[in-house]
Amino acid sequence: MGSITFSFEKVGVDTAKRVHVLDTFLTGQDHIDAVAIDGPLTRGLRRVSHYRSAEALLSRGLFQKRGKPGQTSSPIGQQLHHHATLLAEMILERDQTGSIVISRASHIEPIHGATIVEAFPNQFLAVLIHESDLPPLRRDASDRYWEVLVKSTGLTGLLSYLLPSHTLSTDLDRIKDHDQRAAAVCALTGLTVVAGVAVGVGDPEDGDIFLPPTALWGRSQSRQQPWAEAALRTSGASRVPAHRLARARFHEKHWIY
Repeated sequence: MGSITFSFEKVGVDTAKRVHVLDTFLTGQDHIDAVAIDGPLTRGLRRVSHYRSAEALLSRGLFQKRGKPGQTSSPIGQQLHHHATLLAEMILERDQTGSIVISRASHIEPIHGATIVEAFPNQFLAVLIHESDLPPLRRDASDRYWEVLVKSTGLTGLLSYLLPSHTLSTDLDRIKDHDQRAAAVCALTGLTVVAGVAVGVGDPEDGDIFLPPTALWGRSQSRQQPWAEAALRTSGASRVPAHRLARARFHEKHWIY
C-alpha cells in the first residue's frame, strides 16, 4: 500500500523567490510524473493573444454558469498565460539540465515532449458533481465545488479510482486555503493524465484543459448522459466555427468534434 500526501509552498510573482521555492520544494526529488499548471498553455509553450478553443468549448451553454474559464485574449488572461508559461519554463529548465526528470508525455496531442498539462480547477471539480447537487455560485466556484466533493467523498472516490492501492494521509477537509485547494486540483489533474483516463478539451495547437475520467462525471437531471457530456455535445466544434480544430478527447482517442 502506498500513501497519498499533499504538501504546499506559497510564493508570489517575484522570479528569484519562485526559483528559491521551486528548488527547495524539489530538493530530494529526482523524478516527476507530471506537471499541471492552472493557466493557459499552448503547443511548444508559445505565447498567444487570441481566444482559445478550450475556453470557447467550456464557456458555452451550461458551462456559462458553472465556473467558465477566462479568455486568454483578455488583459487578465494574458497575465495568467504569461505566468503559467514562465512556470512551465522554470520546471523544464530543471528537466533539461538533469536536476530532475519529468516523464515523457504519453497522451495524444501533447503540448510538449514532457508531461506538462493545463489544469482548470473550476471545471475539473464541477464535472464530478451531480447536476442536482451543484451549488449556486458567485465568484467562488472552485471553493464551493471543493466543499461539496469533500462532503460527498467525491474527491476520495477519485483518488481511489486513480490509485486503488494507496491510502490518503492528508485530511482534505483541513485544506481551507483557496490557493492550496487549487494546487491540489492541479495535482489531481496531472495524476489523471498520467493514469490515462483524462478528457482533454481544446485543440492540438492551443492546448487542452484536462477534466477527470468520464466514469466519475456527475449525472444530469434530465438526460441519461452526464451533464458535462451533454454540454460538450451541445457546444461542439461545429457550433464554434472560429475554432475549426476544437474537440474533446479521451486519453487515447478523439471523442466529440
